[in-house]
Amino acid sequence: MSHHSEFDSREVAQEVVPYIPASQSLPEITLKAVILGFVLSAVLAGANAYLGLKVGMTVSASIPAAVISMALLRAFREHNILENNIVQTSASAGEALSAGVIFTLPALIMLQYWTEFKFLPTFAIAAAGGILGVLFTIPLRRALIVEAKLQFPEGVATAEVLKAGEKGGEGARIIGMAGIAGALLKLGQTGLKLIAAKTGGSFTVGGALFGIGSDLGVALLGVGFIVGLNIAILVFAGGVISWFIGIPLFTAFADPAEILAITDGASGYTAAEEIWSARIRYLGVGAMAAGGIYALLSLGKPIRDGFTSSMEAMRKIRSGEGDTIPRTERDTPINIVLIGTLAMSVPILIVFLAVIDQDALLVSGGQYAGIIAFSVLFSLIAGFVFHPLPDIWPGL
Repeated sequence: MSHHSEFDSREVAQEVVPYIPASQSLPEITLKAVILGFVLSAVLAGANAYLGLKVGMTVSASIPAAVISMALLRAFREHNILENNIVQTSASAGEALSAGVIFTLPALIMLQYWTEFKFLPTFAIAAAGGILGVLFTIPLRRALIVEAKLQFPEGVATAEVLKAGEKGGEGARIIGMAGIAGALLKLGQTGLKLIAAKTGGSFTVGGALFGIGSDLGVALLGVGFIVGLNIAILVFAGGVISWFIGIPLFTAFADPAEILAITDGASGYTAAEEIWSARIRYLGVGAMAAGGIYALLSLGKPIRDGFTSSMEAMRKIRSGEGDTIPRTERDTPINIVLIGTLAMSVPILIVFLAVIDQDALLVSGGQYAGIIAFSVLFSLIAGFVFHPLPDIWPGL
């Protein structure tokens, strides 16, 4: 998921609303935008935390936040799309932060290292990670969006919502009608059970089981339209490999006792689903991990060019040429980002000292100091390196 549109916050102003020139400055981080962003961030983060702990996945907050803020900001006489974008970005950041907490800290409970979620340690971990993530987003935005020109599906969808809301009229009406239609379909599928939510079937060739099925949700059509034909073909190819190669090979050559233990006596499409869940789905996880590593390696030049552009912008500001930089290219100076990143090592160190118990690890003082130092260094490096992966490969 989820999930993040913060990389796209400046491009919305430049590309989504081309009739606002980049040389023109509009009110952006206003009081009403900050308050509304804070409220929506807290509400959607809480909702996603509950959903993630209950079902193991979260949903994107950017699009609902953009729609809600669009409606609320219209109550003010003066408002613009940049304020709307600030609100949805804040809500998206809150949702992403809650996902980072609920998908990691419960492991401490499962390992019996923690027996409860204490407020202060949880808050400190989330705050340190959130601030560090914001700092890392600044150079990565330029590297991934401006230099590498990557397409972030969630950002594209959010941008279209913002554009339709700003223009009003037919575009906003279509979004409203599509939302109502999607809600009615979902109600008919999961609420009233009048419409099937998915369909599937299976057949066998020799000892090999082949399954084929599909969810009957319009959301997947929307995602496919957003990501484009190339990505959609790759996703479809992954399903073909799993269901027409992986499952048949497994059922043809695996020990029948193992197959029986997995399927629990089920047959047909149900058995294929159980086998996919227990064995074959890990092919996809490995493919995403390999794709993520490849993406990181291929982003070396864009990240380098992004830092170079940031240094050039800082040089212009220091020489008094800051007014010549377009609004959409104004970032927090890279030197402040670097100083802030180094400064964050102090609170991160304090958090590790408070959370990591030397007695529980059963190590000496020297080993404990080495573990803490490595943890701080690893959090800074890995946080930057892996920060964009959920956006490039949302399944990770």
